[in-house]
Amino acid sequence: MKKTKRTRSERTEARSPVSLSITALPFVAEREQGRPNYWAVEPVDETPRKQIEAQRVGAKYAAQCAQWLKANPDLVGMGTLGWIAADIDFEDPDRTGYWIGFFSCVEQFLFDTATGT
Repeated sequence: MKKTKRTRSERTEARSPVSLSITALPFVAEREQGRPNYWAVEPVDETPRKQIEAQRVGAKYAAQCAQWLKANPDLVGMGTLGWIAADIDFEDPDRTGYWIGFFSCVEQFLFDTATGT
């Protein structure tokens, strides 16, 4: 059976009419004013065990973000990953595991897409 590609408008029409706010993602938090905080994660200590667990959680967050994008295709290409990266403090050792896991998972998604796996 031959697989056919659907156009963007066909994908938009076929999706569920219910779309969740980005604040439904567990790592995004509302602020009193302005835009949400796109990387609101709890600190963990720097022990290897805690950092490995944070990496697992970060990968889970990436998978949830991918599902959120799938449910909101009109927002794909609008800079969501940039908003997330802008709110990450890459020098905070208590949150390093999360972003390593998040971006490692995103990297795997990109590789899988590029190689057709």
